[in-house]
Amino acid sequence: MQPPSPSDQAKLRKVESPRLRRAWASRTRRRLYTLLYLALILAGTVMLIGSERVQDLPTGMKFPVLGVFTVAYAAVMLLVTQLNRATRMSLPHRLLDERQRAERDAAHRFSQQTMGGLLITVFVVVAVVTINEPLDVEFPSTLALTLLWVLTMVHVSLPACYLAWVQPDEPVDDTGEPDES
Repeated sequence: MQPPSPSDQAKLRKVESPRLRRAWASRTRRRLYTLLYLALILAGTVMLIGSERVQDLPTGMKFPVLGVFTVAYAAVMLLVTQLNRATRMSLPHRLLDERQRAERDAAHRFSQQTMGGLLITVFVVVAVVTINEPLDVEFPSTLALTLLWVLTMVHVSLPACYLAWVQPDEPVDDTGEPDES
């Protein structure tokens, strides 16, 4: 194996920092952040479902609603980035040891199977609803946008959420000194 490049060393320092490892060492904490992430996705879903009513609002009221959704989206992205760092999903495959590679592969397998099942379910439900609906009923566009939001967020974050949920507690270095690696 080649020695890590300076950029690889920087990535390792960022992800393996004692401060970050202490913050994310507890399985309970990682699970709480995963649940917070899912709650933020649900909040975004509710906002998208309610976006149909936003068009009825006066022009001055549309911007705060867009601002709230933008803040929720930024929080979701920040949280998934932190989950990726905590579970080492942000590291390239070459920087992981055998155990970490096996965990990542299992997470990707689980995510692939889950997303496949979810996509097939959504496809069948949408097909049944659109084929069997009366002629005067339309498939609401807000539902399509909501489905895209949920599917995208689940696809982006499922491996990291899975690892955050199943990884055991990490041993914590109580010396308080940074590692010399």
